[in-house]
Amino acid sequence: MSQQHVQGSASRTCSGDESIGPFDARILAKYQDCWITSPNSLYVPEPFIFEARLMEPLHDGRFGHIDCFQWPQLYSERYMWSGCIPRKVAYQDHSTWRWLWWDVTNTPEDFVVERGSMFRVGRVHPDRWKQLEIVCNQLDERVQRWVQKNPHYYGPVNVTGWMRSCRRALMRLKQLPFTFRDTVLIVTLFQRLGLDVFGMLEYLEPTMPPPSPLMDAVDRWMGAITTDPEICQRLFDSRIPVWLVWKLNTVPEDLKVLKSVDITFPEGIVTEPEVFEVGQTLKWAIGSYLPGDLRHQQTRQSPIIGLEQFAAPPWPDPRAVSPGENFVAAHPNATPSTSTTSRTTNPAAALSIAQSSGSGVVRTERTKQRGGPYRGGVSKQKTKATVTPNAELWQDLDDPAIPPSMYAWHTALQNVVKDPKRVGPNAPRISYFFPHPALFVRGDSSERRLRYLRNWLVSRAGWIARLATADVSPVIPRTWRAFLNTIPEQISSTFSGNELREAADLFGPELVKVKRETPSHIQFRDVTLSLADLGKIDITTKGKILWDLYEHNFRFELVALDRVLAPNLWSSQQPDRLDQVRQIFPGDSELTMYDEPFPRKNEGLGSVEPQTKLEFVERLRALVASWPGFPSDLEQSLLPSASVTRVWAVEKKVALFYVQSFFDCFGRPPIVPRHIPNNARTIYGLDNRIIPSSSSALLPPT
Repeated sequence: MSQQHVQGSASRTCSGDESIGPFDARILAKYQDCWITSPNSLYVPEPFIFEARLMEPLHDGRFGHIDCFQWPQLYSERYMWSGCIPRKVAYQDHSTWRWLWWDVTNTPEDFVVERGSMFRVGRVHPDRWKQLEIVCNQLDERVQRWVQKNPHYYGPVNVTGWMRSCRRALMRLKQLPFTFRDTVLIVTLFQRLGLDVFGMLEYLEPTMPPPSPLMDAVDRWMGAITTDPEICQRLFDSRIPVWLVWKLNTVPEDLKVLKSVDITFPEGIVTEPEVFEVGQTLKWAIGSYLPGDLRHQQTRQSPIIGLEQFAAPPWPDPRAVSPGENFVAAHPNATPSTSTTSRTTNPAAALSIAQSSGSGVVRTERTKQRGGPYRGGVSKQKTKATVTPNAELWQDLDDPAIPPSMYAWHTALQNVVKDPKRVGPNAPRISYFFPHPALFVRGDSSERRLRYLRNWLVSRAGWIARLATADVSPVIPRTWRAFLNTIPEQISSTFSGNELREAADLFGPELVKVKRETPSHIQFRDVTLSLADLGKIDITTKGKILWDLYEHNFRFELVALDRVLAPNLWSSQQPDRLDQVRQIFPGDSELTMYDEPFPRKNEGLGSVEPQTKLEFVERLRALVASWPGFPSDLEQSLLPSASVTRVWAVEKKVALFYVQSFFDCFGRPPIVPRHIPNNARTIYGLDNRIIPSSSSALLPPT
């Protein structure tokens, strides 16, 4: 149909009560060399569908005009619910749902910097976080109601999986410190997941407007653009706003047109690039993405960073394609997307390389190519073992501040076979994710030990932020000593000297850029400490700090070993294996424990309660059962009725298997879990919420 004919059809307006079908034009608009019609909407959005676009988060953490959560995009069959995503204009005054579009600001009302941290990292203000939690809870309630009414639904819309990812993103904002920039990215990640859940529920259980000749669409929904008449029919029947794009020579002669309108251009959508006063450590896979499935998927990417993996939503079946949506054929000038994401096949580098799998967020290459949890890869050439046992690493630390050992694990360290021939030829250098507790109790200089302790406490928040957002390898003891000895006071963006360069690489230039002045007080978990009086803290308080180091190192080393021995279980895009690891530890925290109150009693593997200990020992047994060389006499699960003696016997064998496996892979003893310190007292004679321990070290049953 010619342009003159279409315009003539538009001038002959049909009667308002005349029935409109899916291929009629309730409205019509001209855009470039195309006509755009809609059978059920009152406006025509500017279509950003004719070429690949560069995708990366902008100043507000969103994706501008090509963001399906802000503006209608080309329909995607894999994300079939996207047309039902709520529009901001429909909910911006709603007391709850408006928080799905909240813009976090770098002000004390929104972003609270961690007290005492040497680096400017922080978290969302508790009041703001509470509002986000209300959003999450209300969505979850709607999801649970839908699940109860549809217990046998096995369709492609995985609303429960998306809801779990949404809650995990929310908990990240509560549990871990980040730079402000990274906080923006995680807030918008949570919002996108929440909007997706909202859209899924609307798609699965829509509330339709009353019937009318014009078949009005649900105007609170985002809608979708398509070039396929079949999809237009489906969306029209579902009351989803739809816009059909026609080439000039494909418009039918008998097109029914009610009204000709101008294109509606987006307003109030941020298009400026990211520019922040503080650094960021989360990076995005910059690339050009086609409209449709690829762009929808990229908009929904979430960070999968090192150990602290962010919750990516469970992706739809990649085989699902849009019927007839042959956009590339219709627009041959569109270019395929490219990504800076890469995948490693080296199991020794399993821990700190993010899985690609379309995982939109990546990190820039670290200085000196620190690509794995331990330097060194798996060589094809056979080399002689070069591991020389370090007897000092196996010795018990004789200091009253060291937390009590756990019998099964202490015995395992004594009984492990330390033959260097067992160690692989490419065992990495000795290194640790957190400082080894021995650094704070060994050595002749009490002044140096105190300096180590002080510098660790003021750097702890920054290091946890680094672990949560970047490719971080474990650190060799020499670098930890150099850092803890002097660097927190000297490090700056204009550093010099080998040790300073290593420390800057340790924390990364982004965190170095947000270094702050030395604080007077530091927050350690739920305890406030005066740095001036740090030398006066009691043994139990110091023991809590050391226990925190033992526990963190154990958790991170467990994941490192699991990724080496069971790499196939980490190849999926789903966080199932990491979830299984988390189940070994009590509470709802991730691998890192930042400000959780110190435990009141021994929990998890260290519990003195028989049934609790059974539960956590069984979880660990089930995890390591997939490792090579798993003992055949441990294959049977621990039943709830198992005796205390049976539980102790299994724990001892599992602990020995873990310690031996770690030594065989890494050539050194692992850092193993310990009991919490005993005989807690107050700090400086004041009540600072130091929680008393409830038990002494466990001994095996007689």
